[in-house]
Amino acid sequence: MKKNILIWGTAIILVVVAIFVTTNYKKDNGRINNISESPQAGSQNKPSSNDTTEANKAIDFTLSDLDGNKVSLKDFHGKNVYLNFWATWCPPCRKEMPAIEKLYKEYKDKGLVVLAIDLGEDKETVKNFINENNYSFKVLLDSDQSIGSKYNISAIPVSYFIDKDGNIAAKRVGAIEEDEMRQYIKDLMDKK
Repeated sequence: MKKNILIWGTAIILVVVAIFVTTNYKKDNGRINNISESPQAGSQNKPSSNDTTEANKAIDFTLSDLDGNKVSLKDFHGKNVYLNFWATWCPPCRKEMPAIEKLYKEYKDKGLVVLAIDLGEDKETVKNFINENNYSFKVLLDSDQSIGSKYNISAIPVSYFIDKDGNIAAKRVGAIEEDEMRQYIKDLMDKK
C-alpha cells in the first residue's frame, strides 16, 4: 500500500514539474540571445540580412526521420526552415501542432520546410501520435537530445525560423498562436 502511494505521489510530482517547466520557461541566454524573440520586437534585435556571423548560423545536424531516413539541416540550404523542438507529452507542443500543419500545407509549395524535432521519445510513440493526427510535415527523432542540447533547449516548445542561407532569423520559446506563427513565416519568406 505504501509502495503504491509513493509511486502515485512521485508520478503526480513529475507531472506538476513538467507542467511548470513548460509553462514557466526562462528565455535562454545562450549563443543566440541577440535574435528576435517575437515578430513585434524592435528591429535593433533582429539580425540584418548582411549579418552572417557564426553566432546567427543555425547549427547543422543529422537525425533520423520516422521512416529511418537520415535528414540533415544542410539538405535544405536554399529553403526557409521552420525548426520546432517538441514532445508528445508536452501540452503546449500538442496545442500548436494543428497550426504548424495548416501553415506547412499553405507554404510548402512556396519554399517552406517544417522540421519538427521530437526530444527524447521512442520512434513508435512519436509515429503513433503523428499518424493519429494526420500530420504531414517532416518529423525527426532526437532520442538522446544531443541536438536539443546544441540548440540550448531548456523548455519546449521552441521554434527557430531559419532563412535560405542557414541564418537564424528568429527564435521563439513557448507555444505560438497561429497568427503569430504566420507572421514569423511571412517575415522569413519576405527576407531577401
